[in-house]
Formats: sequence, C-alpha cells, structure tokens
Amino acid sequence: MKRSDVIAAGLLLFPAFACLTLFNFLPVIRNVLLSFTSWNMVVGDPKFVGLNNYKELFTSQDFRNSVIVTVRYALMFVPVTIALGFLLASLLARKSAVNVLYRTIFFAPYVTSMVAMSAVFLYIYHPQYGTLNTLLKSLGIEPLQWLNSKKTALPSLVAMNCWKTTGFCAVVYLGALLNVSDELKEAAEIDGASRLQKLWLIEAPLVSPTTFMLVITVTIEAFKVFTQINVMTSGGPDSATTNMLTYMFVQAFEQFRVGYGGAVAVIMLLTVLIINFVQMAFEKYVNYDI
Repeated sequence: MKRSDVIAAGLLLFPAFACLTLFNFLPVIRNVLLSFTSWNMVVGDPKFVGLNNYKELFTSQDFRNSVIVTVRYALMFVPVTIALGFLLASLLARKSAVNVLYRTIFFAPYVTSMVAMSAVFLYIYHPQYGTLNTLLKSLGIEPLQWLNSKKTALPSLVAMNCWKTTGFCAVVYLGALLNVSDELKEAAEIDGASRLQKLWLIEAPLVSPTTFMLVITVTIEAFKVFTQINVMTSGGPDSATTNMLTYMFVQAFEQFRVGYGGAVAVIMLLTVLIINFVQMAFEKYVNYDI
C-alpha cells in the first residue's frame, strides 16, 4: 500500500477508534482499576483494598443467586427467541404483498422504548385487571401473580423480552433465507419433500452462519437485561429476578459500593467472554457454503 493510502485509511478510521477508546475501552480499564478499591463516590478518594472485593464477591450468597438468575434467564431466552425468529422468518419469506407489512409490524417492538414497553406489560401482567388474568378468568382459570410470584416472575420477563427480540432475529434470518437458492428448494419439492422437511433439512443448515451469529448476539443481550427488571420488578420478588447487572447496579449506585460493584462488572464481562469463546468453538459446525 502507498503511504498516502495508509494515512487516508488512518484518518478515516480515527473517529471510530477515538469513540471506541473514549466510550468503551477507557471505561472498562477504569472499572477494572476501581474493582480493587473501596469508594463511595461521595467522600474521599478510592482506597486500594486489593482482592478484598473479589473475596467478598465469591462468598456472597446474593451474588451466587444473581448468577443463577442470569443463567436461567439466558437458558430460557436465547433458544426460544432464535427458534421463534427462524420460524417467523420462514413464514415472512414467502412472496406476498402483505408480508412487507407484517415484517414492519413484527420488527416494531425491537425499536420500541423498553421503558414504554415495560409500562405496557405492567398493565398486561397486573394481578387484578391485567389483560392476561382477564383472559384466564374468561376461560375459568385461576388468575396468576405474574410478577409477584417467584415461580412466574422470571418467565414473565423472558416472555416479554422474547416478544421484543423475536422480530430482530426474524429480520436477520429473513435476509439469509432469501439468499437460499430456489433451485435447491425446487429439487427438494420434486423429490417429494414437505414444507417442514425443506425448512429443517435445507434452509436451516444453509442459514447456520446466521444462527451462529444470532446465538452470540442474543446471548450477550441476555446478560444486558436491566431496564425491564428495574421498571417491572426491581429485582423481586425475594431476588427472583435480580440478575448480575441489577445486582451490580444496586451495589454501586444504591449502596454506593463502587469498588464492589466494579468487581461484579468485571466478573460479568469475563463470564460473557468465556461463554463467547466456548460458542466460537462450535464454529466448525457452521456451513458457510451456499
């Protein structure tokens, strides 16, 4: 490459790298340093305490509970969202004028404000006059305490977030499905393959790169859940919906234990990185040949 090309490339990339450094890399480094300190953000400067925050972290029952809640949420949210997104995309991939409208409708929840959506679902899940319990009463079924019961609170949040994120997965899958060769589908039809067989044996393997990408993306999304928990349950009932991010927020910004909260954030970051590295090991099963 010519020197002028290198300089031009550097100038074009500089704004992006500057933003990443300022808003991503530096805060992460700052947080790691704070995790070795004790500081309440109000009085004095951060005091170095070594690994004390991490020692307390790994002996805390509340932290262990937040890890369990986070893992349970991810195990429910990731496979359901991706499966529903794929099935929805397979329906929207059919050539139809009305499908254009449906694609917009199903994608709309993904770009809707989470605070507004949480307020709507608070009404839907309301134990007395909520939409769901009204429907259950009409069917002669005993109403449920959706967000007030330890058994149903977390699944209720998962259901809401699945509804929000499925449209995103469907749109991504849709782009992949539309690139699947029509000749392969026609050959399968000639051989007598049913719609379900074509979906499972032809389309699903050919869009495996998209599935692989979505698994990683949606897994990260599962660890970032905060707004709906903060608005709808505040981590309750009895910490049944307190995930790692909510636990970190409470420790750092409500109890003013910034160093301890920073340690939680570091562990959460390392956990996501480890999970992503494990997921990357399965890339050998991805079919990139279309």
